[in-house]
Amino acid sequence: MDTLELLDHGFTWTTARIAAVPADGLDAPTPCGLWDLRGLLDHTIGSVTMLTDAAAGTEVAAAPASWDQAIAELAARSSVVWRAPGVMDRTMELPMGAMPGSTVASVTLLETVVHGWDIGQASGEHIEIPDALALPILEFARQALPADRGDDFAADLGIGATPSEQLVAFLGRKLR
Repeated sequence: MDTLELLDHGFTWTTARIAAVPADGLDAPTPCGLWDLRGLLDHTIGSVTMLTDAAAGTEVAAAPASWDQAIAELAARSSVVWRAPGVMDRTMELPMGAMPGSTVASVTLLETVVHGWDIGQASGEHIEIPDALALPILEFARQALPADRGDDFAADLGIGATPSEQLVAFLGRKLR
């Protein structure tokens, strides 16, 4: 699968995780120690919107009323934005600096899918990331993340039997 197909698959997979969130579970803890489930949903939608806006070269003004709507609209918008001629070859300006479009697409995939896993864990789903997504994201993460990750990413736990477990452990998430 190429990056565009992976993004489509990643959005579909994460959309299902968000759809499974129970309305009464928004205060649940998540594998991301900084956020409860409500905060993680807000962060996920916000960060993926920021990445998609960078690729589009424009910002979307209004956010939908629900996380379900937001992720569905982001999935549709992302599919169009990332398929625009030359978008992968552009340099994009982000709060963390300029990046090639192909890197921003991979970051979008990582952010969408790994936070989808976090959301699934917090909502009690305990689902694994499909190998078709986990393997390319893990390969990208290993190349993109520095050994000294600072405060942005937890240290690699160096564990995991499956590609999904290896990916989330590489990003500092503890396995249940």
